[in-house]
Amino acid sequence: MAHPLEAVINGAEGFIVIGDSSEDRFPALSYAAYTHAKKRFYCLDLGGLTESRGPVKGGKVYTSVEALPAERGDLAIIWVKPGSSKAAVEVAHAAGCTRVWFSFKTAHADAVSRAHELGMEVVEAGRCPVYYLADKPGACKALHDAVVKLSGLYRKPPAHEADAGRREII
Repeated sequence: MAHPLEAVINGAEGFIVIGDSSEDRFPALSYAAYTHAKKRFYCLDLGGLTESRGPVKGGKVYTSVEALPAERGDLAIIWVKPGSSKAAVEVAHAAGCTRVWFSFKTAHADAVSRAHELGMEVVEAGRCPVYYLADKPGACKALHDAVVKLSGLYRKPPAHEADAGRREII
């Protein structure tokens, strides 16, 4: 049986990945994984980066909600430091997202509360969405599979609160 988070990431018809390069939280490996999987996604960097770095050098990165394409989907994946995650929720909401996924080492209780206040669905607070991609690069697959299988994390349901740090993929 497939995990519910597989349906979220694989069924998303476009999504935004919010990072912050000024805090060393640019999702370079995730950018590469989503590109490999041919997902329609838009990377929004709160630190002002305009091109991706890492395996997909030079890929388009947006620096404001206004610059994003209109057809961007309703899901925001947040990859910032926990202290900045509430601001990232505000950005996701301004972009019209109704669902938010806090990647690992990102969720903060204030951010999760703010998402709920704004009427946003928190689909996950703590796990890396790349693990749940149907077509992820080999290196991502090997690392994620080992961690998730050894930890027993796969069978656990999605976490919707920020106290789920014990469940995160590190």
